[in-house]
Amino acid sequence: MSNSSSKSLVQKIWRIISGFEIAVVCLGLLFLLTFFGTIEQKWIGLYAVIQKYFDIDSFLVFPSRGDGKFIFLPLPGAYWVMVVLSINMFCGGLIRARKGWKTVGVLISHFAILFMLVAGAVSSLSKVEGQMSVYQGEKSDFAQKYHTTTIEVAKLDEGGHRLPPKIISSASLRSLKRDDVLRAEFPDEGFTMDITGMLGSSNMFMEQTAEEIDEDGPVVDGFFLREAEYNKDNELANMAGCYATVKDKEGNEIQELILWMGNPSPVSFVHNEQRYLVTLTMEIWPMPFEVELHKSVGEYYPGTRKASTFESTITKVANDQREDYKIFMNNPMRHGGFTLFQANWSDTGGKPFSGFAIVTNPSDKWPEYSLYVATVGLLIHFLFMLFRFSGGSSRSRKSRES
Repeated sequence: MSNSSSKSLVQKIWRIISGFEIAVVCLGLLFLLTFFGTIEQKWIGLYAVIQKYFDIDSFLVFPSRGDGKFIFLPLPGAYWVMVVLSINMFCGGLIRARKGWKTVGVLISHFAILFMLVAGAVSSLSKVEGQMSVYQGEKSDFAQKYHTTTIEVAKLDEGGHRLPPKIISSASLRSLKRDDVLRAEFPDEGFTMDITGMLGSSNMFMEQTAEEIDEDGPVVDGFFLREAEYNKDNELANMAGCYATVKDKEGNEIQELILWMGNPSPVSFVHNEQRYLVTLTMEIWPMPFEVELHKSVGEYYPGTRKASTFESTITKVANDQREDYKIFMNNPMRHGGFTLFQANWSDTGGKPFSGFAIVTNPSDKWPEYSLYVATVGLLIHFLFMLFRFSGGSSRSRKSRES
């Protein structure tokens, strides 16, 4: 009796996991998450929305307006909704589904949808994005990674040369908010550094010339930071900023520093007669190729300085081989797993400039492949249904004639 009841319980659980009900709920949740994420993008920008709604660490989402007020009930994170949908698709759309020549097209289509969901998961976990900035007539062989703000602490040797820096990683800084404190330990150097007041986009002002002082943050050497509106069109225009307090092993303050990404020079402090340089910067991403920008052209929307169209003529140099490309919308350059798109353009100062978005993503082409497979599967299914309908109609007509 107990065996049959436990078997019945397992069957009920299996029916729930592989049932249509979960698929419908998941699709409904994804619709709501996409809808509210699109609305909230107006206030916080695309990247912040992706992190809030679709990141692997986002288990519960509270849709809100720009002023922080909630506009809907809490929703599960989209990443985990898609995990549940993938399990449901595998169990119900492949394992539990009827198998045979009549359903082969449907099975192929289900596999393609599952493959597309897997592609999204791989992309979320392994995709790396950055931007390469090049002026017309110049060249570059590196990019700066998006959303990877790092702090470099380097000491100078006796000749005043900068030694390899110690890094406070972007993983430590990524989730840091304005009111949070991050303590970085440097035991070999005999000091710690407290990072506070982190701003994703900021401006730095001089106390003497500012109309008003930011009361929420300190004034360091006559300068202070003020939060700026996040630039959603050009990620590199967002200058992060923060404060750093250097302390010795006993906790005594050595010096307070103001770090701003727009500062062209590092700030410095001295500890035990040793000078250190501190820089807030985006992580440098070396490329396996070099880009020479020959021509950069574009147009602005009327009455604005926002680019409407742009294209670039470049030469890619890799392993002493040169290849010419013209990059414009939907026509990127690809090289060894790297994809280079044109993201922005400007001719400020009379010298045209191209900003190239660079992405490396092992699942870059997987969604395209899954669409091809799904198309084949649906075509097979529709053709089978057409032949079945045609055959049934002819048999029905013959039976009526007889």
